[in-house]
Amino acid sequence: MIIKNAKIVLEDKVIETGYLVIENNKITVIHQGNTDEPGIDVKGQWVLPGFIDCHVHGGYGVDFETGDEHRFETFAINVAQEGITKYLQASVTNSLENNQKYYQEFGNFMANQTQIGAKCLGAHMEGPFISPERKGAHEPTLLMSPNIAITQSLIDLSNNNLRMVTYAGELQDGSYTKFLLANQITPSIGHTNMEAWEFAKDYNLGVRHITHLFNAMSGVDQRRPGLAVAALNHPDVLVEVISDGIHIHPDTLKLIYDHKTADHICIITDAMNAKGLPDGEYKLGELEVVKHQMTVALKATGVLAGAGATYDHNVRTYYQACQMPMTELIKMTSINIAKQLGIFEVTGSLATNKLADIVVLDQQLKVTMTIVEGRIVYQNHEY
Repeated sequence: MIIKNAKIVLEDKVIETGYLVIENNKITVIHQGNTDEPGIDVKGQWVLPGFIDCHVHGGYGVDFETGDEHRFETFAINVAQEGITKYLQASVTNSLENNQKYYQEFGNFMANQTQIGAKCLGAHMEGPFISPERKGAHEPTLLMSPNIAITQSLIDLSNNNLRMVTYAGELQDGSYTKFLLANQITPSIGHTNMEAWEFAKDYNLGVRHITHLFNAMSGVDQRRPGLAVAALNHPDVLVEVISDGIHIHPDTLKLIYDHKTADHICIITDAMNAKGLPDGEYKLGELEVVKHQMTVALKATGVLAGAGATYDHNVRTYYQACQMPMTELIKMTSINIAKQLGIFEVTGSLATNKLADIVVLDQQLKVTMTIVEGRIVYQNHEY
């Protein structure tokens, strides 16, 4: 397969007119100029590394907890239309019994995953090990302190496919952080009421990831600075950002970008099962929510409950807020999180011998094609 007449965004530069060659599942050639060889002429559109969403619960009527036994496949197929080529599927707070059921089903999916859409890299467990004071849209009666035995059971049930855990660092003494790191699971501090100084314990152990910065966490206060301040003050910590324009105001998106730089931001959706569906009432775990356009909120309280925006919308929103170079944008959509997850040697940027995980965007940064490991899994444009 040849993709030609493309504006190719590499790690350090943009090839204004170029082509790339895909053989089997990898990129074998990236070249400036055009070619007379037959191929897909993208007519000057952007060619970027495929998006990687490390924090998405679901969409299109399914999520980690909602839908039949084929729900994970359904999500993988549908999410490709957002330009996502790789992702972590997140669970919410559930009862132990339900979590065991869901993680076993997820483990079965991972063991038999076929390349029919975006590729799931594993699970991101968000809850129940979070602070009641910063619970967001999690069932308060099911919350608990981080528990190694419970986590180990879910690792086993998932066929060793738990890749990230969000937890409140102040609810443990550091032993849980050490456990995650020892098992090659990315620890992420979030849904926490900690003061900024408390983050030092887990940072010194190796934590370098923060769950959805500014949302469901202690914030910026002149006398009681919280996790948001610690995240901004540690240059090497990667922060998730829900850049839908609803969870974080565009002015705050710019503040994050200016302070953290593109090197330490990863765009996420935090989307739930109502993404891509009509407005109405849905459920997030056991909680009733209402979707209105891209906003999803708890029916009982109006608290934001996940999100309803697509990944490409969030990309456009962040780009419009900061007008960053495309070489900076791909750090936030692909490069940084690929490095964080330890997969940058094989994906996350466009380079020869890397997997052909590619998204094609028009001039408005809307997705026209998604290629996962050399296969076209989504296309809405005639080439």
